[in-house]
Amino acid sequence: MRDIETVLFDLGGVLVDWDPRYLYRKMFKDDAEMERFLAEVCHPHWNHLHDQGMLSFANSIPDLQHRYPQHHDEIAAWQERWPEMLGGAIERTVGILEDLKKRKKVRLFALTNWSAETWPHALERFEFLDHFEDILVSGQEKLAKPDPRIFDLAISRFKLNPRETLFIDDSERNIQQARELGFITHWFRDPVKLQRELIEYQLY
Repeated sequence: MRDIETVLFDLGGVLVDWDPRYLYRKMFKDDAEMERFLAEVCHPHWNHLHDQGMLSFANSIPDLQHRYPQHHDEIAAWQERWPEMLGGAIERTVGILEDLKKRKKVRLFALTNWSAETWPHALERFEFLDHFEDILVSGQEKLAKPDPRIFDLAISRFKLNPRETLFIDDSERNIQQARELGFITHWFRDPVKLQRELIEYQLY
């Protein structure tokens, strides 16, 4: 059994249910057209560049509107109606976080790929973020997972020993990178499996 002193949480997909389809199902009558839009216009790499702090809405929105004028309103909505992409907190995982906070056995931090421009919406909406000792937000640092430099920054800023830190993320690429850097990892799929593993580590 490995000793764990710290738990480092991802947010989106672990504690926060974020999906642009929550918004765009309201704007597209046809699911196939919506999926094309999300694959070809406001696509995952474009979103990642915002999370990475490499694009700002002030530049990226007008650029896409120029290139795809037929989707002018849908592109604008990515910024104007962004909170509608939030499905809410993943309550079962939030409950696990709250229990860890109460037990005081580990330090709690978060490392999230999140745009600096939309991060204030998260702070306003999710009170559970106060449970963390600190949060490293990719868009504020201009680094994003799985870049090893953002893990190194978390190690330095939070004073982590990776071999005593459990990193929880729903992205296999992020998990693989963290594992290469020596972290103990949990590839998140559902709260029940996470809780079971925390029990095995005698943290829960």
